Amino acid sequence: MRTTDVYDDLYDLRHMVERFFDDVPSHVRRREFPYVNIYEGNDEVVLRAIMPGVGVEGINIHLVDNSLVIDGEKKIDYSEHPYIRKERLFGTFSKSVKLPYGVDPNSINAEMKNGILTVRLARSEETKPRRIEIK
Repeated sequence: MRTTDVYDDLYDLRHMVERFFDDVPSHVRRREFPYVNIYEGNDEVVLRAIMPGVGVEGINIHLVDNSLVIDGEKKIDYSEHPYIRKERLFGTFSKSVKLPYGVDPNSINAEMKNGILTVRLARSEETKPRRIEIK
């Protein structure tokens, strides 16, 4: 009779998933554009997306439920002179980021500077922690 440890099964599953993503070709993994960093500040979430070669006119930002969606198009930057080597991807993109809590849709601030999009999302009053008085 064989006993099974659930942790061994989870460990095996984890390695199977890791192997799957290691086998995905690099040109498919790069489709995650834009790359983002998200951090939490004073009652706000700040998202920074690296978007070289994308102008403000090529970006749309939407707040959908509890997610921030960034989509747009990175236009080809050559017309008559084709590349000898091309590693950067062009075309449409879309990225959805789940936010850790509800935000105030009226106080979202977005700014683009030097190819970096910074979006500040203030925490909604309903989701801020409240002190409960003990009687």
